[in-house]
Amino acid sequence: MRENKKKILIVGHDLKFASHIISSFEKKAHFAIKIDKWKGHDVHDEAYSKECLDWADVIFCEWGLGNAVWYSKHKLPHQKMIVRMHAQELKTNYPKQFKIENIDKIIAISPFIYEEFYRVFKFPREKMLMIYNTIDTKLMNREKTSDGFNLGFIGMSPKLKRLDLAIDIFEKLWTIDKRYKLYIKGKHPQEYPWLWNNESEREFYETVFKRISEAVWRDSVIFDGFGNDIPQWLQKINFVLSTSDSESFHLAPGEGMASGAFPVILNWDGSNTIYPSEFIYQNIDECVKSILDTNSIDDKNVMRKRLLEYTEEHFDAEKISLQLINMIEELY
Repeated sequence: MRENKKKILIVGHDLKFASHIISSFEKKAHFAIKIDKWKGHDVHDEAYSKECLDWADVIFCEWGLGNAVWYSKHKLPHQKMIVRMHAQELKTNYPKQFKIENIDKIIAISPFIYEEFYRVFKFPREKMLMIYNTIDTKLMNREKTSDGFNLGFIGMSPKLKRLDLAIDIFEKLWTIDKRYKLYIKGKHPQEYPWLWNNESEREFYETVFKRISEAVWRDSVIFDGFGNDIPQWLQKINFVLSTSDSESFHLAPGEGMASGAFPVILNWDGSNTIYPSEFIYQNIDECVKSILDTNSIDDKNVMRKRLLEYTEEHFDAEKISLQLINMIEELY
Protein backbone atom coordinates (compact mmCIF):
# COMPACT_ATOMS: atom_id res chain seq x y z
CA MET A 1 0.00 0.00 0.00
CA ARG A 2 1.23 3.49 -0.83
CA GLU A 3 1.12 4.79 2.71
CA ASN A 4 3.61 2.11 3.77
CA LYS A 5 6.23 3.10 1.24
CA LYS A 6 9.57 4.37 2.50
CA LYS A 7 10.15 7.76 0.88
CA ILE A 8 13.73 8.04 -0.42
CA LEU A 9 15.03 11.44 -1.50
CA ILE A 10 18.08 11.48 -3.82
CA VAL A 11 20.01 14.76 -3.72
CA GLY A 12 22.94 15.87 -5.87
CA HIS A 13 24.25 17.99 -8.74
CA ASP A 14 25.67 15.06 -10.74
CA LEU A 15 23.89 11.71 -10.54
CA LYS A 16 25.68 9.78 -13.31
CA PHE A 17 27.49 7.49 -10.86
CA ALA A 18 24.23 6.83 -9.01
CA SER A 19 22.08 5.90 -12.03
CA HIS A 20 22.14 2.15 -11.28
CA ILE A 21 21.40 2.79 -7.62
CA ILE A 22 18.44 5.06 -8.39
CA SER A 23 17.08 2.53 -10.87
CA SER A 24 17.30 -0.24 -8.27
CA PHE A 25 15.57 1.91 -5.66
CA GLU A 26 12.76 2.68 -8.12
CA LYS A 27 12.18 -1.04 -8.66
CA LYS A 28 11.54 -1.67 -4.97
CA ALA A 29 7.77 -1.77 -4.42
CA HIS A 30 8.11 -0.44 -0.88
CA PHE A 31 10.25 2.57 -1.90
CA ALA A 32 8.94 5.88 -3.26
CA ILE A 33 11.63 8.00 -4.94
CA LYS A 34 12.00 11.74 -5.39
CA ILE A 35 15.03 13.60 -6.78
CA ASP A 36 16.32 17.02 -5.77
CA LYS A 37 18.74 17.82 -8.62
CA TRP A 38 21.04 20.68 -7.66
CA LYS A 39 22.47 23.07 -10.26
CA GLY A 40 25.93 23.04 -8.72
CA HIS A 41 27.93 22.14 -5.63
CA ASP A 42 25.92 24.60 -3.55
CA VAL A 43 23.35 26.00 -5.99
CA HIS A 44 19.76 24.81 -5.66
CA ASP A 45 16.12 25.76 -5.54
CA GLU A 46 15.75 26.13 -1.79
CA ALA A 47 11.96 26.20 -1.89
CA TYR A 48 11.92 22.88 -3.75
CA SER A 49 14.53 21.42 -1.37
CA LYS A 50 12.32 22.37 1.58
CA GLU A 51 9.38 20.69 -0.13
CA CYS A 52 11.48 17.55 -0.64
CA LEU A 53 12.68 17.70 2.94
CA ASP A 54 9.12 17.72 4.26
CA TRP A 55 8.33 14.67 2.09
CA ALA A 56 11.30 12.40 2.80
CA ASP A 57 11.93 9.57 5.21
CA VAL A 58 15.48 8.95 3.97
CA ILE A 59 17.82 11.59 2.50
CA PHE A 60 20.47 10.08 0.20
CA CYS A 61 23.09 12.68 -0.80
CA GLU A 62 25.17 11.77 -3.82
CA TRP A 63 28.45 13.65 -3.20
CA GLY A 64 29.28 15.26 0.12
CA LEU A 65 29.19 18.86 -1.07
CA GLY A 66 26.80 21.74 -0.44
CA ASN A 67 23.86 19.35 -0.76
CA ALA A 68 25.02 17.36 2.28
CA VAL A 69 25.77 20.54 4.23
CA TRP A 70 22.28 21.97 3.63
CA TYR A 71 20.37 18.76 4.35
CA SER A 72 22.44 17.89 7.41
CA LYS A 73 21.56 21.29 8.88
CA HIS A 74 17.86 21.03 8.00
CA LYS A 75 17.18 17.32 8.54
CA LEU A 76 14.14 16.54 10.67
CA PRO A 77 14.46 14.31 13.78
CA HIS A 78 12.57 11.33 12.31
CA GLN A 79 14.61 11.24 9.11
CA LYS A 80 17.67 9.17 8.24
CA MET A 81 20.50 10.66 6.21
CA ILE A 82 23.16 8.97 4.06
CA VAL A 83 26.00 10.70 2.21
CA ARG A 84 27.84 8.87 -0.59
CA MET A 85 31.21 10.47 -1.25
CA HIS A 86 33.77 10.04 -4.02
CA ALA A 87 37.04 12.02 -3.86
CA GLN A 88 36.32 15.54 -5.05
CA GLU A 89 35.17 16.34 -1.53
CA LEU A 90 38.74 16.03 -0.26
CA LYS A 91 39.63 19.27 -2.07
CA THR A 92 36.75 21.20 -0.50
CA ASN A 93 35.68 22.45 2.92
CA TYR A 94 32.11 21.18 2.58
CA PRO A 95 32.57 18.05 4.76
CA LYS A 96 33.88 20.25 7.59
CA GLN A 97 30.54 22.05 7.50
CA PHE A 98 28.44 18.89 7.89
CA LYS A 99 26.25 18.71 10.97
CA ILE A 100 27.71 15.28 11.51
CA GLU A 101 25.34 14.26 14.32
CA ASN A 102 22.50 14.43 11.78
CA ILE A 103 24.19 12.06 9.32
CA ASP A 104 23.64 8.34 9.88
CA LYS A 105 26.01 6.86 7.30
CA ILE A 106 28.90 8.14 5.17
CA ILE A 107 29.80 5.90 2.25
CA ALA A 108 33.20 5.94 0.52
CA ILE A 109 33.51 4.21 -2.86
CA SER A 110 36.94 2.63 -2.33
CA PRO A 111 39.07 1.52 0.63
CA PHE A 112 41.77 4.12 -0.06
CA ILE A 113 39.24 6.96 -0.26
CA TYR A 114 37.58 5.66 2.92
CA GLU A 115 40.87 6.08 4.77
CA GLU A 116 41.49 9.49 3.18
CA PHE A 117 38.12 10.75 4.36
CA TYR A 118 38.91 9.56 7.87
CA ARG A 119 42.41 11.07 7.79
CA VAL A 120 41.27 14.47 6.51
CA PHE A 121 37.84 14.88 8.15
CA LYS A 122 37.96 12.50 11.12
CA PHE A 123 34.43 11.24 10.53
CA PRO A 124 33.28 8.84 13.26
CA ARG A 125 34.29 5.36 12.15
CA GLU A 126 30.96 3.92 13.26
CA LYS A 127 29.22 6.09 10.68
CA MET A 128 31.57 5.17 7.82
CA LEU A 129 31.13 2.42 5.23
CA MET A 130 33.03 1.35 2.14
CA ILE A 131 30.78 0.26 -0.73
CA TYR A 132 32.28 0.12 -4.21
CA ASN A 133 30.97 2.01 -7.22
CA THR A 134 28.61 0.12 -9.54
CA ILE A 135 29.14 -1.41 -12.96
CA ASP A 136 26.37 -2.98 -15.03
CA THR A 137 28.36 -6.14 -15.71
CA LYS A 138 25.57 -7.80 -17.70
CA LEU A 139 25.27 -4.82 -20.05
CA MET A 140 29.03 -4.64 -20.61
CA ASN A 141 29.50 -8.35 -21.28
CA ARG A 142 29.28 -8.52 -25.08
CA GLU A 143 31.11 -10.38 -27.79
CA LYS A 144 34.31 -8.72 -29.03
CA THR A 145 34.36 -7.51 -32.63
CA SER A 146 38.10 -6.92 -33.04
CA ASP A 147 41.46 -8.62 -32.73
CA GLY A 148 43.86 -7.83 -29.91
CA PHE A 149 45.32 -4.50 -31.02
CA ASN A 150 42.79 -1.84 -30.03
CA LEU A 151 43.60 0.29 -26.98
CA GLY A 152 40.81 2.26 -25.34
CA PHE A 153 40.98 5.44 -23.28
CA ILE A 154 37.76 6.74 -21.71
CA GLY A 155 37.57 10.38 -20.61
CA MET A 156 40.52 12.58 -21.53
CA SER A 157 39.65 15.57 -19.32
CA PRO A 158 41.06 17.09 -17.18
CA LYS A 159 44.81 16.77 -17.70
CA LEU A 160 45.23 14.60 -14.57
CA LYS A 161 43.74 11.80 -16.71
CA ARG A 162 47.14 11.94 -18.48
CA LEU A 163 46.24 11.39 -22.11
CA ASP A 164 49.93 12.00 -22.86
CA LEU A 165 50.91 8.81 -21.02
CA ALA A 166 48.28 6.78 -22.87
CA ILE A 167 49.81 8.07 -26.10
CA ASP A 168 53.27 7.08 -24.85
CA ILE A 169 52.06 3.50 -24.36
CA PHE A 170 50.37 3.44 -27.76
CA GLU A 171 53.41 4.92 -29.54
CA LYS A 172 55.78 2.28 -28.17
CA LEU A 173 53.39 -0.48 -29.22
CA TRP A 174 52.80 1.01 -32.69
CA THR A 175 56.55 1.19 -33.23
CA ILE A 176 56.69 -2.56 -32.66
CA ASP A 177 53.48 -3.47 -34.50
CA LYS A 178 51.58 -1.10 -36.79
CA ARG A 179 48.29 -2.86 -36.07
CA TYR A 180 47.92 -1.09 -32.72
CA LYS A 181 45.36 1.71 -32.53
CA LEU A 182 44.30 4.05 -29.73
CA TYR A 183 40.60 4.90 -29.48
CA ILE A 184 39.74 7.87 -27.25
CA LYS A 185 36.20 8.15 -25.92
CA GLY A 186 34.78 11.29 -24.36
CA LYS A 187 34.28 15.01 -24.73
CA HIS A 188 36.99 17.18 -26.20
CA PRO A 189 38.53 19.49 -23.55
CA GLN A 190 37.31 22.48 -25.56
CA GLU A 191 33.77 21.37 -24.68
CA TYR A 192 34.46 22.28 -21.04
CA PRO A 193 34.72 26.11 -20.88
CA TRP A 194 36.06 26.05 -17.30
CA LEU A 195 38.87 23.74 -18.42
CA TRP A 196 39.74 25.41 -21.72
CA ASN A 197 39.89 28.81 -19.98
CA ASN A 198 42.50 27.41 -17.60
CA GLU A 199 45.88 28.24 -19.12
CA SER A 200 47.81 25.24 -17.82
CA GLU A 201 45.05 22.82 -18.88
CA ARG A 202 44.76 24.36 -22.35
CA GLU A 203 48.53 24.37 -22.91
CA PHE A 204 48.72 20.70 -21.93
CA TYR A 205 46.12 19.70 -24.52
CA GLU A 206 47.50 21.95 -27.23
CA THR A 207 50.86 20.21 -26.79
CA VAL A 208 49.26 16.76 -26.89
CA PHE A 209 47.14 17.52 -29.98
CA LYS A 210 50.14 19.03 -31.78
CA ARG A 211 52.12 15.88 -31.02
CA ILE A 212 49.35 13.73 -32.51
CA SER A 213 48.87 15.85 -35.63
CA GLU A 214 52.60 15.79 -36.46
CA ALA A 215 53.15 12.06 -35.78
CA VAL A 216 53.52 9.36 -38.43
CA TRP A 217 50.97 7.31 -36.47
CA ARG A 218 48.33 10.08 -36.30
CA ASP A 219 45.79 8.06 -38.31
CA SER A 220 45.97 5.31 -35.68
CA VAL A 221 44.72 7.62 -32.91
CA ILE A 222 40.95 7.94 -33.22
CA PHE A 223 38.73 10.33 -31.27
CA ASP A 224 35.29 8.75 -30.94
CA GLY A 225 33.60 11.60 -29.07
CA PHE A 226 31.15 11.51 -26.21
CA GLY A 227 28.13 9.21 -26.08
CA ASN A 228 26.12 6.82 -23.93
CA ASP A 229 27.25 3.87 -26.04
CA ILE A 230 30.14 2.61 -23.87
CA PRO A 231 28.95 -1.06 -23.91
CA GLN A 232 28.91 -1.06 -27.73
CA TRP A 233 32.14 0.93 -27.98
CA LEU A 234 33.95 -1.50 -25.70
CA GLN A 235 33.19 -4.37 -28.08
CA LYS A 236 36.07 -3.21 -30.28
CA ILE A 237 38.44 -2.49 -27.37
CA ASN A 238 40.96 -5.09 -26.22
CA PHE A 239 42.86 -3.09 -23.58
CA VAL A 240 41.57 -0.21 -21.45
CA LEU A 241 44.25 2.22 -20.27
CA SER A 242 44.10 3.99 -16.90
CA THR A 243 47.02 6.41 -16.68
CA SER A 244 45.64 9.06 -14.30
CA ASP A 245 47.66 10.92 -11.70
CA SER A 246 44.85 10.21 -9.24
CA GLU A 247 41.41 8.62 -9.12
CA SER A 248 38.79 7.83 -6.50
CA PHE A 249 37.71 4.68 -8.34
CA HIS A 250 37.99 5.04 -12.16
CA LEU A 251 35.17 3.07 -13.73
CA ALA A 252 36.92 2.73 -17.11
CA PRO A 253 39.19 -0.25 -16.33
CA GLY A 254 36.34 -1.96 -14.46
CA GLU A 255 33.92 -1.48 -17.34
CA GLY A 256 36.65 -2.76 -19.65
CA MET A 257 37.14 -5.86 -17.51
CA ALA A 258 33.39 -6.52 -17.57
CA SER A 259 33.50 -6.30 -21.38
CA GLY A 260 36.36 -8.78 -21.70
CA ALA A 261 39.06 -6.14 -22.22
CA PHE A 262 42.26 -6.21 -20.20
CA PRO A 263 42.93 -3.35 -17.78
CA VAL A 264 46.29 -1.59 -17.99
CA ILE A 265 46.60 0.57 -14.88
CA LEU A 266 49.54 2.89 -14.33
CA ASN A 267 49.74 2.82 -10.54
CA TRP A 268 47.68 5.59 -8.93
CA ASP A 269 47.14 5.78 -5.17
CA GLY A 270 44.51 3.29 -4.12
CA SER A 271 44.30 1.40 -7.42
CA ASN A 272 45.45 -1.78 -5.68
CA THR A 273 42.49 -1.55 -3.26
CA ILE A 274 40.06 -1.76 -6.19
CA TYR A 275 41.68 -3.73 -9.02
CA PRO A 276 43.83 -6.90 -9.19
CA SER A 277 47.48 -6.03 -8.55
CA GLU A 278 48.65 -8.08 -11.53
CA PHE A 279 47.16 -5.43 -13.84
CA ILE A 280 48.77 -2.49 -12.05
CA TYR A 281 52.13 -1.32 -13.39
CA GLN A 282 54.83 1.07 -12.20
CA ASN A 283 55.85 2.66 -15.49
CA ILE A 284 55.14 2.92 -19.20
CA ASP A 285 57.51 0.12 -20.19
CA GLU A 286 55.76 -2.32 -17.83
CA CYS A 287 52.42 -1.37 -19.40
CA VAL A 288 53.77 -1.99 -22.89
CA LYS A 289 55.29 -5.32 -21.92
CA SER A 290 52.04 -6.48 -20.33
CA ILE A 291 50.09 -5.78 -23.52
CA LEU A 292 52.67 -7.53 -25.70
CA ASP A 293 52.76 -10.51 -23.31
CA THR A 294 48.96 -10.76 -23.25
CA ASN A 295 48.81 -10.69 -27.03
CA SER A 296 51.33 -13.53 -27.20
CA ILE A 297 48.79 -15.81 -25.48
CA ASP A 298 46.74 -17.84 -27.97
CA ASP A 299 43.71 -18.43 -25.77
CA LYS A 300 42.83 -15.44 -23.61
CA ASN A 301 39.38 -16.69 -22.61
CA VAL A 302 40.51 -18.02 -19.23
CA MET A 303 41.93 -14.61 -18.29
CA ARG A 304 38.82 -12.84 -19.60
CA LYS A 305 36.56 -15.12 -17.57
CA ARG A 306 38.53 -14.37 -14.43
CA LEU A 307 38.25 -10.61 -15.04
CA LEU A 308 34.51 -10.85 -15.59
CA GLU A 309 34.08 -12.87 -12.39
CA TYR A 310 36.10 -10.25 -10.51
CA THR A 311 33.84 -7.41 -11.65
CA GLU A 312 30.71 -9.43 -10.89
CA GLU A 313 31.94 -10.16 -7.38
CA HIS A 314 33.10 -6.64 -6.52
CA PHE A 315 31.16 -4.10 -8.62
CA ASP A 316 28.00 -5.66 -10.04
CA ALA A 317 25.26 -3.00 -10.05
CA GLU A 318 22.56 -5.31 -8.69
CA LYS A 319 24.82 -6.58 -5.92
CA ILE A 320 25.99 -3.10 -4.84
CA SER A 321 22.47 -1.68 -5.00
CA LEU A 322 21.23 -4.50 -2.78
CA GLN A 323 23.91 -3.63 -0.22
CA LEU A 324 22.62 -0.05 -0.17
CA ILE A 325 18.99 -1.15 0.07
CA ASN A 326 19.83 -3.45 2.98
CA MET A 327 21.74 -0.64 4.67
CA ILE A 328 18.71 1.68 4.40
CA GLU A 329 16.37 -0.98 5.76
CA GLU A 330 18.73 -1.66 8.69
CA LEU A 331 18.52 2.01 9.69
CA TYR A 332 14.88 1.48 10.74
